[in-house]
Amino acid sequence: MDANGSSGADFHMKRRKFLESATLGATALLSHRLSAADAPAQTKSFAGPALRYDAWLAERHQRVHSAAHLDAFLRPPPHNQWAKFDPELGYVPSDSIQRDGVDGSHSVYRYGAAGERKLINYADRPCRVNTYGNSFTHCHQVSDGETWQENLAAHLGEPIRNFGVGGYGVFQAFARLRRMEQTAVRAPYLIFNIWDDDHRRTVMPWRSFIINSERSSEMYHGNPWTHLRVNLDSGQWEEAASPCPTPTALRDLLSFERTRALLANHENIQMTAMLEGVPDVPQDRIRRLADWAKVKFDFTDATSRRNSAAELRDIVARASTLHVMEKLHAFATQQGRRLMVVLSYSTREVLRACEGGPKLAANVALLQWLKDRGTPTLDALDAHVADFAQFRIPAAAYIKRLYNGHYSPAGNQFFAFALKNALVEWLDPKPIAYQPGGTIIDFQDGKYLDKLPADARPTR
Repeated sequence: MDANGSSGADFHMKRRKFLESATLGATALLSHRLSAADAPAQTKSFAGPALRYDAWLAERHQRVHSAAHLDAFLRPPPHNQWAKFDPELGYVPSDSIQRDGVDGSHSVYRYGAAGERKLINYADRPCRVNTYGNSFTHCHQVSDGETWQENLAAHLGEPIRNFGVGGYGVFQAFARLRRMEQTAVRAPYLIFNIWDDDHRRTVMPWRSFIINSERSSEMYHGNPWTHLRVNLDSGQWEEAASPCPTPTALRDLLSFERTRALLANHENIQMTAMLEGVPDVPQDRIRRLADWAKVKFDFTDATSRRNSAAELRDIVARASTLHVMEKLHAFATQQGRRLMVVLSYSTREVLRACEGGPKLAANVALLQWLKDRGTPTLDALDAHVADFAQFRIPAAAYIKRLYNGHYSPAGNQFFAFALKNALVEWLDPKPIAYQPGGTIIDFQDGKYLDKLPADARPTR
């Protein structure tokens, strides 16, 4: 039996069924391609001769790893740098002001002593809910008081911590949860938010390199980190430690030879090159990974390689999420925490759903897997479709009301109240706003009271 009370055979049966669902989901994804967040920074044309693998690696390295931007990233605070170095996760957020908000405004990002986004509402009250995830948890592109956590805190009458980090995948968000929930800021209730592209990030050794993104000096992030990788000898998932546990090690990757030694034999990098039409990508690890995933990989020509790489990449990514969910469930059980998993989405997926498109099979399978384990869930896609039904406007116009790339302030308020009922039902005791009695606050010591103490009652 494993830590969750499941037999090995039971786990492998669940994994096989999940992979089958992930295959369906990956097939659907082929028609949508990459999300805007992970789309290549420049669209490649396959009309001309493609770069050879070494040249492709060299060109990518020159673009994404700038010495000037790295120097800015590694400067000690205070400075206006959105992220700062972390030896395990590559980076964590840092105090900054960025011009990325609604209507061309600046967003103010500040953080507490533990790295959580600054608490605004009821910051002096005990906190019993911590939240984890990527930028849709961190609430990128809005200021501190405009996050969905702060909307909920203001309504419920108690604080909610925000440990989201923009750019993290499912595993990286779990790794931060695992770290923080063994410190003084641990909480009895954990909300874990998965965005629709987080699965792929879990298995990326260096996200900026894969998505071909040149980070600005103020927004440098996406550097190498701890990630999940299949051990092709044992067939088991392993945590591949960050190759850059120190700033010096990260700076060493300014050398192309060091970068090539790190990345050239990584199957995720190799599949990315195949997606961009590189003709001479090594095939051995990809063949073995396809065997592990029990899918056929067609190496016949550039088109077949591209299609097969897209399918295999997404199947492996979805399988990695199942593995992380096993680890998350086991951690919560062992630590005596209550867990809720929430799914949020890009504008592309919300648009498709509001226009009548079906949910991806892989998302349906994930939600069902979680429900089978008794884990409370919320699918924001359902909330958006129900909300859109109240309007008589095109789906694209509906989305503009709520998104500014990420959720706008209005979008974060929408998400907060989409989550509110499930959260109130989940919490025990209920938040102060939903307690049945006429409760008051003793402002002297911050306690909630059902009635005034005898010595405070008015005399006749």
